[in-house]
Amino acid sequence: MNSAKQVNSIRNRHNRGMKSSGNRGSAASPRWSADTCDAFGDNNLLNEFMKIEEKVKQYIEQFKHATEHLDPADERLKKLDIDFVRKLSRIIETHPGIKDGQSKYVAEKALLIAAVYDISAEQKVDILYAGLLIQLGKISLPEKLLTRPFYSLSMVDKYRFLGHAVDGEVLLHGLTQFKGAVTLIRHQNEHYNGEGFPDGLVEHNIPLGSRILSVVSDYIAYLEGSMTGKAMFADAALSQLIIQKESHYDPEIVDIFMHVLRGATLEELKETIAQAKLLAVATERWRKGLVLNARNKPLRTTTIVEIALSQLKLGMKVDSIYFGSEPYIRNCIVDQSIIDNVTLLTKRYGKNPIIKIFLSMK
Repeated sequence: MNSAKQVNSIRNRHNRGMKSSGNRGSAASPRWSADTCDAFGDNNLLNEFMKIEEKVKQYIEQFKHATEHLDPADERLKKLDIDFVRKLSRIIETHPGIKDGQSKYVAEKALLIAAVYDISAEQKVDILYAGLLIQLGKISLPEKLLTRPFYSLSMVDKYRFLGHAVDGEVLLHGLTQFKGAVTLIRHQNEHYNGEGFPDGLVEHNIPLGSRILSVVSDYIAYLEGSMTGKAMFADAALSQLIIQKESHYDPEIVDIFMHVLRGATLEELKETIAQAKLLAVATERWRKGLVLNARNKPLRTTTIVEIALSQLKLGMKVDSIYFGSEPYIRNCIVDQSIIDNVTLLTKRYGKNPIIKIFLSMK
């Protein structure tokens, strides 16, 4: 069986198992087995892991019973919800294989990224809750999957580890007020290119909150060494995210996270998105210019001259327009949208473009 078929087979088996557990309307049964016991190698540690899992399940069930008769619009329920999430997060992090403080870091940084986007307060609360509970499903994993570097695991064990996201979803089944957060938890391991887990969602089909959580939580994993087996400095961990933009991660979110780590203000972060969108338009125009030039005969000129922005007029034949080393467009006829975009980019970048036009053409 090739790797792609193996991945799909593992994904399908896991999903079938999780769906059958979820349909029972209760928390998933413990996934301990003979090989799990072997993986622990220490009965005392195994007992400790199982006690924490049982404690988590009991706390969730107690919360369900305490709130099942409350009106969702009742303000008391909102206070109970956040208290429940915070306490549950603390219980999760008493697990020997889960590091203290990580979920709080993920939630805080995810909210800073989310603040840039035009989303509702409820969606931001979902991201907060999902960040604090992002490791919930790990309480059912054996020690070897929590302590070994991810890269060193077998393909089967990698997907068993990634299944913690679905396990977390099952544990919170029935708590309707956390439905949004549960969805984000489920999809935290999806990849931007569609090769992630559990559903193979692609690009913006992956919920925004899940795309954000993926970036922040993997950054932590690279920092501490749980991804590669070797702890990294911040720049090296960030470079791993950058390398995997558009494959594992939403490129826009990676860019925003870079600025979050550098302490950018909300206004600066929003400016970053605006510039990124303009640059995306510029890049597309650049590519189209190259394609058009390749399809047609090479442009022949007698003279190419550099002009100021104020001299750029409709109908001019452009050789190229740059902002420093960043290309905007080439080999095209100037229309009003080009003039408008170059003017806007000039204001945003705070520097004048380098504009070269054909003085005459044959």
